[in-house]
Amino acid sequence: MKYVALLRGINVGGNNLIKMADLKMCIEAAGFENVSTYIMSGNVLFSSDETDEIALAKKIERTIEKNFKLPVRIVVISHAQMKRIIAKMPKDWGMKPGWKYNTLFIFPPYDANTVLTEIGALKPGIETAFPTDGAVLQAVEFKSFGRSAFSKVVGKPIYKHVTIRNLNTTRKLLELLNDV
Repeated sequence: MKYVALLRGINVGGNNLIKMADLKMCIEAAGFENVSTYIMSGNVLFSSDETDEIALAKKIERTIEKNFKLPVRIVVISHAQMKRIIAKMPKDWGMKPGWKYNTLFIFPPYDANTVLTEIGALKPGIETAFPTDGAVLQAVEFKSFGRSAFSKVVGKPIYKHVTIRNLNTTRKLLELLNDV
């Protein structure tokens, strides 16, 4: 099966630095196949016969901690799940000028409805979000970001249970999974 491991909080602001070439070698040494990385934010594509995403995430977390001495949280998304997430995007998703579109990938055991509840009431007209399979699709108007509920998510406990990728990265990861 094909997967992408999404690492949370690496290579951000000069902290938790991991070279992607080193990460690729580390994941290959752990026995995963067809390993590749995409951009520096910690996206690792791979194949495995294992079908338990949580078990895969734990194995990769242990491998990274052993090799890089970094405790990194990881969510593993299957190719099929990524297809479902992308399929839930409205046809005009990403088309509104002046808006930013993100995917909040959720660490189990949390779910999309819990994340949305923890974020709180959204501000109509400047932001929107909806649940998908293991993720929340979120959009916010750039100029109004400071007034949005999403601008406050970093200070909320739920922030530790998501890893965020922008729309272009989310779409590119599906494209790359199609090629793994």
